[in-house]
Amino acid sequence: MKRILYIGSLEHGHTCLERMKALQELGHNVQGINSARSTGWLYRIFLKISHFFGFYPDYAGLNRDIRDAISLQKFDIVWVDKGIAVSADTLRTIKKAQPDCRLVHLNPDDPFGKYRNGWDLFLKAIPEYDVHFVARTQNLDEYAQFGAKRVFVFDRSYSKKLHRPLDLSPDEREKYGVSVGFIGTHADDRAAKIAYLIKQGIPVAVYGNDWPQGSHWDIIRPHYRGPSRFGEEYVRIINGMGIALHFLRHENRDEQDSRTFELPACGAFMLAERSSKHEALFKENEEVIFFSTADELLEKVRYFLCKPEERARIAAGGRRRCVESGYDHQSRMKIYVERILQSQLNYDLIK
Repeated sequence: MKRILYIGSLEHGHTCLERMKALQELGHNVQGINSARSTGWLYRIFLKISHFFGFYPDYAGLNRDIRDAISLQKFDIVWVDKGIAVSADTLRTIKKAQPDCRLVHLNPDDPFGKYRNGWDLFLKAIPEYDVHFVARTQNLDEYAQFGAKRVFVFDRSYSKKLHRPLDLSPDEREKYGVSVGFIGTHADDRAAKIAYLIKQGIPVAVYGNDWPQGSHWDIIRPHYRGPSRFGEEYVRIINGMGIALHFLRHENRDEQDSRTFELPACGAFMLAERSSKHEALFKENEEVIFFSTADELLEKVRYFLCKPEERARIAAGGRRRCVESGYDHQSRMKIYVERILQSQLNYDLIK
């Protein structure tokens, strides 16, 4: 087993924390550094200003804490999850102090997509990492152009302990039960399709951040149930949906995301936006249902609202696919560690 320093947003409900826990459950000795810790209201203001202007000064002392950890203990792997504030200087310091340590970066977001603010420090650090894991195929060449040594596409995953089917109590069914629902952050394309369904007489319960400030709010507002939820309540919300809608985030050029796996793992009937990755992961009409346009979405919502037994059959198939194909965090992280170690072997052979 390996000694791993894991750096990322280790907050409740964040997938980064779940990935770190998966490494621990695999038997690795993992020490975490939380890059998202709050140091008060002044820090939060600085963070918002930094995001607006496209830079992330290290107000929370993250790079200092990384250097301190390296000075106190030897690690086989330093694993950074979305390291927007980890500097190239810090990575070079690690390599100088521990030459055999593998520097790994995993990025669920897209530094070359629509939202490019805040990535400058990371882009300068790309060549310092030994291995990069990226969430989309377009990033392979983009990272290489910035000097990346090794780049692999990784798949998202779900928590075996958390994301599961539940038998909701009558009170929970009253609170969370909806015919059609969506949980996720506002995006213009998502809002347009949800507003279209509502205007066609399909009520859609919406949970997530940024909706009150976003497009189509006047239509969505009566159906809005508040900001994002995490943990057990998140799972109960999903279990309460007769049809769980899933939209990809085009601004990030997403081909999949965490809900790709969390929704079916919870036993939900997932009606998901079509992508080549989604089609490779799940069998259409047997494990999930796909749509491409607003009209197709409306047609399939109307059809499946009247077909509860068919929904149950497909939902069971989606859950089965997640379990049998190893779409969970532990199975995924085991593969990624093997890839890192194989990269180390290849590097040693080249030397």
